[in-house]
Amino acid sequence: MLQRIRDWLGRAENPVDGAAKPPAGIVVTLPREQEGVLRARLEAPMKTDEVFRDLLGRARDIVKIFSPYVDPTFTSLAEAARAPIRIVTTVREGRIKSNPVLERLSTMRPVSVRYLHEKRGGSQMFQLHAKMILCDRAAAYVGSANFTDTSLRYNLELGLYIEEGGVIADLHRLFDHVFDCEAVPMRT
Repeated sequence: MLQRIRDWLGRAENPVDGAAKPPAGIVVTLPREQEGVLRARLEAPMKTDEVFRDLLGRARDIVKIFSPYVDPTFTSLAEAARAPIRIVTTVREGRIKSNPVLERLSTMRPVSVRYLHEKRGGSQMFQLHAKMILCDRAAAYVGSANFTDTSLRYNLELGLYIEEGGVIADLHRLFDHVFDCEAVPMRT
């Protein structure tokens, strides 16, 4: 797979197949060896960790996040936040009832954590897989990256940076419904 990505990134600047360059709203994480090639081929691609830090730091009213995986990397990103953070996440291990990183962070900063994960009769029905950050009513990231070191530095991750008001409003309505009606403060 990485070789195919290298081949795509290494194509001539004017592709023979007539494909247009990706739009400027693309947010990426690539393995370090791909970084230089990518910057040469795309017009100002945004780096995932920089977009996350910017969205957290820019918000004045609220930051809303969907992310199934959160590790201590999130703590350093959350230091940039001035606004309260609401996050919906999940846990997989049966013995763990909550995410210790987020629960600890919520004792130091205005962070509200909810969990989306349902089992019935010992079978997993669903869990959170979405990845999204909403910054006030101004901007959003929707993509594949979690708040983990692996997603922000080593995986191939792809997302979109959005400032379109109608899309942002719909994302807020979706998040609010899940946070208020579907997710729970601690997994039972």
